[in-house]
Amino acid sequence: MPETTRAERHRAELRALYERFAAGSHSHQGSLRTPEAPELTGLGYYQLQPVDPVAAHDDTEPATAYLPLAAQNAANPEPEQPAEHPAEHPELADDLSTPAQETAQFPQGTEAAPGRQTAASTQRRKRTKRRRNLVMLAAVLIFALVVAGSVFTVKSVLKQFNPDDYPGPGGEAVEFTVQDGWGVQVISRKLEELDVVSDDKLFAQAVASSPAANKVIHPGNYLLKKQMRAADAAGELIDNKPDKVFYVALKANLRMPAALEEIANGSGLKLAELNKLATQPQEFGLPDEVKNLEGWLHPGEYRFALDTSAKQVLQELVDATVESLKNAGQSDLSAGYRALKVASILQGEATPADYATVAGAIENRLHPNNTETRGLLQVDSTVIYGLDRYTLQFSAAERADASNPYNTYVHTGLPPTPIGSPNDEAIKAAVNPSANNFYYWVTVNTQTGETKFASTYAEHQVNQAQFRSWCEQNSEICQ
Repeated sequence: MPETTRAERHRAELRALYERFAAGSHSHQGSLRTPEAPELTGLGYYQLQPVDPVAAHDDTEPATAYLPLAAQNAANPEPEQPAEHPAEHPELADDLSTPAQETAQFPQGTEAAPGRQTAASTQRRKRTKRRRNLVMLAAVLIFALVVAGSVFTVKSVLKQFNPDDYPGPGGEAVEFTVQDGWGVQVISRKLEELDVVSDDKLFAQAVASSPAANKVIHPGNYLLKKQMRAADAAGELIDNKPDKVFYVALKANLRMPAALEEIANGSGLKLAELNKLATQPQEFGLPDEVKNLEGWLHPGEYRFALDTSAKQVLQELVDATVESLKNAGQSDLSAGYRALKVASILQGEATPADYATVAGAIENRLHPNNTETRGLLQVDSTVIYGLDRYTLQFSAAERADASNPYNTYVHTGLPPTPIGSPNDEAIKAAVNPSANNFYYWVTVNTQTGETKFASTYAEHQVNQAQFRSWCEQNSEICQ
């Protein structure tokens, strides 16, 4: 038989065999012709093996008619025939490459399952999938960064044209002076510099949109607040001549004489008249045991009409204190007066975070069963109030001086009056003290306000030693 005819028949038989493998068939329907003694032409890498008819139909182990030839039979060497190049038979290029490669991955006697991928192919697909996922993740991250940057840029641009206003109502008091010749633009810039308004454009817009018939801002001094709403600041300045009102601002823990001086300076009222009224607390609806207005002049910022009388001014401050007591849960003014005494001590002895704890310790000292201090408060703030001083330093003789009615190292119980005007926080703590077993407290670091509490004097001495050690290291503060 001519060489070319045998080769063509051989290739046709191989294609049929591969098609049967791909279809999952183990039978040899339409049996193939058994090739004659070895034909090692272009398909010389495969050799025909005898087929066991029984094994061919055994489902447990598929028969294999053609197996890859790994090496030439050493016992019966045959001249090696040149392999036909796939390019010479393009119709067989795909049919011959993949099955031969896949079949070569399995040991003799086994058959590659249909569609089964080699380990190398699986690894390549996994690597390809990982690379694809990484590329997609990087693309998503870059897109997110671009979007975030765009949003930030757009917000920045929009904020320049639509700046955020302060929510109000404002905080620290600021005295603002409008000078002759200042227009809205100058005033708005000055207000922004003082942090009264968040942006000068907002104030200018607030003035332009004000419902006032006369939008003139007169020269003079005005009492404003930091971080006000632009509309509120405009309302305080527009057509509001400074000589129409006067302002009073009182700090927390301010003693009565100093508070009366502040009122006189801000209002033009006579100090003598204010002092006289301050010694007549019953004129303001206070109980008989109240000796003067010490503690009742509530801290805060107030604005009064120019024609407001001295009594009206003091009455408004007293009413503010009464309201603070009610808000804290104390409506009885006699009990409220006692709470003001405690609150004024808290204001001078503790930080806001410790107000309630110190208030509980004070109540422990005032308790009849107190055997630690035997009813003595022993607080320096009351002693220096009686000495009319502000420094906490006083001598041993002054500490033992019974002529000072505010000397709580000698006199038991609360002092005769409050020792200043407490704020809302101190009043709330005094009305609602924290229950505890402490009798002693000492601030061991006046800069941070760290306070140590103790139930016995021995523990208190340890805390005092810590305070003295701190003072030795901070002598410029402990004077």
